[in-house]
This record gives sequence, structure tokens and C-alpha cells, in this order.
Amino acid sequence: MEVEVRRRPVRYARLEVKPDGRIVITAPRGFDVEKLLEKHSAWIEGKLAEIEGLKEIANSGFPFKGEFYRVIRGTRAKVHERFKTVTLPGDPVQMMNLLKRLLRPEVEAIINEYGEKMNVAPSKVFIRDQRTRWGSCSPKGNLNFNVRLIAVPEELLRYVVIHELAHLKYMDHSREFWELVGKFYPDYRKAREELKKWWTIIELNEYWKWLEGRP
Repeated sequence: MEVEVRRRPVRYARLEVKPDGRIVITAPRGFDVEKLLEKHSAWIEGKLAEIEGLKEIANSGFPFKGEFYRVIRGTRAKVHERFKTVTLPGDPVQMMNLLKRLLRPEVEAIINEYGEKMNVAPSKVFIRDQRTRWGSCSPKGNLNFNVRLIAVPEELLRYVVIHELAHLKYMDHSREFWELVGKFYPDYRKAREELKKWWTIIELNEYWKWLEGRP
């Protein structure tokens, strides 16, 4: 069990289990890390077991809209939804650009569906290659969505879009924010948990490692 301790001037210690199985603890100097590990040993074991289970799923194909497509090697990037195949070219940039083009209309359709209901409208919409979050909202009213969202089931994409649309009204995660999200996506707590699993799947997937230039 690999444990990484990061000493930071934080008020409370934070314990994370990364998709690669590393245990990362962020804590102030003098904090008893061993005691924290002992206290949460059962939770840690559960998370590590979950990651092991997701490893097999992650490498069963190319994740696309909640399914795993068979991979074909070729010269031109292509996704065939009828036959559930993905053609990967030699250039990851070409494939990444295709995925961004495929995701944009999916995102815009959900924005068009819910924007008027929520009485909000983004200034601009961007599809980006991000490493830490599914989406974000800027103070200027621009919405950013992670290209990784092309991998998740449609209902989870819907949640992320509604979440970011709600930030156009509330830039924080206040009670009012969650009430607005819950009005249009009542099962948001479950969606958040499912998204964590999909993030791990993408982190472990060999094709997404190649796409993002990760070792």
C-alpha cells in the first residue's frame, strides 16, 4: 500500500484514494497520519477493492457514452455507433478533436433543453481537455465541459450540464445551488457517486492514457 503524505497549512486533514491505488493524505505538520490510516482502514480497503474491480471494466474497450467500444487501428479517427467500434489513428490529437466535435452537440442540446427552464444562458460554451474536473463555470458566464464526458452515460452528462447551468445563478455550492440542481435533477447525489467511478475508469483506461499523453 503506497501512502503519500503532503504537508500543507490546511485546517483539516484530507484522505484520498487515487485511481492508481495511491493513498494521498494532505495534512498539517504534526498531524498523526498513522492514526488516520488506522481509523479509516476499512474504508481504504473498500476503495482499493473497488478500484481493482473497475480495472477490469476499464480495459474492456474504449469508453463511449457509457458503453465500451471495440478498438480498431487505422489512419483516420472514427466512431461507429451502430457497430460500436472506434478507429484510433496514430495521432491522439486527431482523435481528441473528433471526440470534442461529437460531444459539443450533445452538450448544447441539453443546454437548450434546460437553459430556458432554469432561466439561464451561458455566454460561451467550450469543450476542453481537462484533468481535474468534469466542468466549470467562469465569472463571465462561460461554461467549460471536459471532453471526458463523451465516455459517460447520457444521464450523467445531463447532470453535469445542469450542475454548471446552476452555477450561472449561484457560483458557490450553497443550499440554494443544490436546491436548484435538485429541482431539475433530483437524483444528483447518486450521479455524483457514479461520476467518481467513471473518472476512475477513464484514469485507468489504456486508450485514454494514450489520448491524454499519460504514462
